[in-house]
Amino acid sequence: MNVKVFQFNGCNKCFHETILLKQNDMEVELISNPKDWKGEKIDVAVVSGYLLPEDKEILLNIQSNANKLIAYGDCTTTGGIFGLANQKGANITPISKIIPESFKINGCLAEIEELTATIKGGEVDKPPSLCKVCKRRSTCEYLDEVHRQIDIFENEEACFNDLGFLCNGYIATECKERCVDYGTQCRGCKPIIDRSGVRMLGMFGTLMGNVEVATEASKYGATDKLADKDDDMTESLPDIVGNFFRFSLPTSGLPKGRIHSKGSILENVFTGRLIEEFPLITGLLGGDNSISMTLSIIEAYEKGAEIEVNEQTKQYRQKLRSLEKELKNAIDAQDAEKYKDVTEKIRKIAGNMNLSNVFYGGFKTPIDGADNFDDYKAEPFEIKEGTYKNGIVEFSIDSKGVIKEIKIKEGA
Repeated sequence: MNVKVFQFNGCNKCFHETILLKQNDMEVELISNPKDWKGEKIDVAVVSGYLLPEDKEILLNIQSNANKLIAYGDCTTTGGIFGLANQKGANITPISKIIPESFKINGCLAEIEELTATIKGGEVDKPPSLCKVCKRRSTCEYLDEVHRQIDIFENEEACFNDLGFLCNGYIATECKERCVDYGTQCRGCKPIIDRSGVRMLGMFGTLMGNVEVATEASKYGATDKLADKDDDMTESLPDIVGNFFRFSLPTSGLPKGRIHSKGSILENVFTGRLIEEFPLITGLLGGDNSISMTLSIIEAYEKGAEIEVNEQTKQYRQKLRSLEKELKNAIDAQDAEKYKDVTEKIRKIAGNMNLSNVFYGGFKTPIDGADNFDDYKAEPFEIKEGTYKNGIVEFSIDSKGVIKEIKIKEGA
């Protein structure tokens, strides 16, 4: 079977994952610049990366030459993490607005098993809702307060939402990455319903029935979240967009934002986000330097905020940096076996390819049963306003822990 994979814009994590298709007796070619593709008849075209309106002509050319077209990963299907830039006027466009009839595989990272089954035309198993397979059980009781950080081991059975720790698992299906297994709330990369962010926002708002909410009318005639006065609810969740619409802003039905652009897509994605969410967002981006960029950001804040880091944590981080180099070599060589081996080693330390286990001060969950977890366990930390630098990155946060400015060296 002749399969061509086309990478458009932004993150190439899903693009690289398709190297694994070579283990399934498929003739696979990865095309990193679709503009240069001359066009030829193919069995299956796989599209990854975020899309812009100006990509339409290239996409239609690909579609006209392929018997089947598959959108692979959230960046292509819903706008994904880069779709957050639409908050600042960008025009990240889901493939459904260009080619409505394409096959779609959601996820960040999208699952290679689902892609393989879709290519072969077989039945794709429908995953269960995340809450059904999560070891934590929700009671849907009203909350008295909201927490942006918790020690997940203080209560290992309660649902994150019951603890006031916003998790989008209510509106998501299970996925291979299972961030919830590594002390990280689900942000809904595989939505189970349309307009999932709006639905989750309404649900969590209901759970916050005991939390003080300002209800005076604004000049727009609305109440609650549009109220002019700050309240406990809006103070507790200073980044509504990033928490509820991380992967789905362009498909949410919300209008394109009018916040002034910071200049680049990455800056527009990062600004407005929360410091505790920063490592996971960079981990989602994939790319040749995803691990080193994530660790650089973490270490910049640790140094400036005086967060203590022990030797075991440093050793695990150095191992991750070494594995990043091995992964790049496997990608350059298009070696599916080596790629699989290295990603499995990364997962053992980082939890998954989103790096969900990586955090400030250490790691969220145990890595090796023979280790003493107390030696490298991450703890909730105090937010400190300031500017932080480390090699390729410089960023500033305000007193609420919201990222106000960020600069990343070109090529990072």
